[in-house]
Amino acid sequence: MDNFMVRSRLFWTMGSLAVLAMSSCEYNVENEEVPIDELCETTVSYSATIRPLIDNNCMPCHNGDGSEPLAPNLTTYDGVESIALLTKTVTQSRVMPRNGSLTEAQIAAIKCWVDQGALNN
Repeated sequence: MDNFMVRSRLFWTMGSLAVLAMSSCEYNVENEEVPIDELCETTVSYSATIRPLIDNNCMPCHNGDGSEPLAPNLTTYDGVESIALLTKTVTQSRVMPRNGSLTEAQIAAIKCWVDQGALNN
């Protein structure tokens, strides 16, 4: 098996374990409401909404420079789309971003974008 496949399998395994570990954690913020249904009524734009979220929150680790060998490269749409479902899972469980945080509205936007088919729009 080549090095890329080994790293990919290791990443997916570690990601799955992290999601399982974090699924028992509880996140509570009083009076924080997000109109997820309203947000999902309109198409979430990759270029206007998702790409800026990735650029501002994910690029320190997911920039393809090799400094984080297990971090998938999110510099292109193809890289983002290939792990869209995992991105939805780790942002909703607040596993990612590791060195930051997303608002409930940002997490909802990622969820809606993925649920809408992770379009390159």
